[in-house]
Amino acid sequence: MWHWFEVGDAGQVVRQISFRGLDSVPVVAAVPVEVAQTREACGEWGVRLYEVVYGVPVREPVVEPPGARSVEPREFDVAWGRARSFRKCHVRHDTGPLPVGTRLTGTFTVSPWGPGVTGAFVDIGLPAAGFVDALVLLQAECEWPADGTPAEFEVIDLRVGGGRPQIRLRPTAVPSPGEPWPRHGPS
Repeated sequence: MWHWFEVGDAGQVVRQISFRGLDSVPVVAAVPVEVAQTREACGEWGVRLYEVVYGVPVREPVVEPPGARSVEPREFDVAWGRARSFRKCHVRHDTGPLPVGTRLTGTFTVSPWGPGVTGAFVDIGLPAAGFVDALVLLQAECEWPADGTPAEFEVIDLRVGGGRPQIRLRPTAVPSPGEPWPRHGPS
């Protein structure tokens, strides 16, 4: 395994890429500031989600080993973009505190945009927001779920950006076209 680090003026790691094997598979594409933001927003649980998506970064301080070579900024940026994309899109996030495939219950909540646009947020009772992409609901041709509608969901992906993890979800069942979502009845 080998590591590439972008280092700031004060010597701190700004970005880290770690590669493994002859094919240079990116196993880490992490930003320490994002890790800190995620920890502040969601605690250690959120950091574990971050590490599932972007890998476990080397803990600072980092010391340059003898014989290390410099990487040109452009070369680092290209490798960074590829590593970040690979970690987000080509790594199945099936480990950690909320693996892909996990089923959980939640409640649709009000989204900042209207029904049928972008998607719907889901309160899943965890430090990270749940989110259902609009395409999932539009393809099902079901009524858009109202605020407070309960449902069971399957985790289909994990996203982390700006220190806020987001759990991408798919309802395990949707109403038939034109039918309403089930409502909470008296308990």
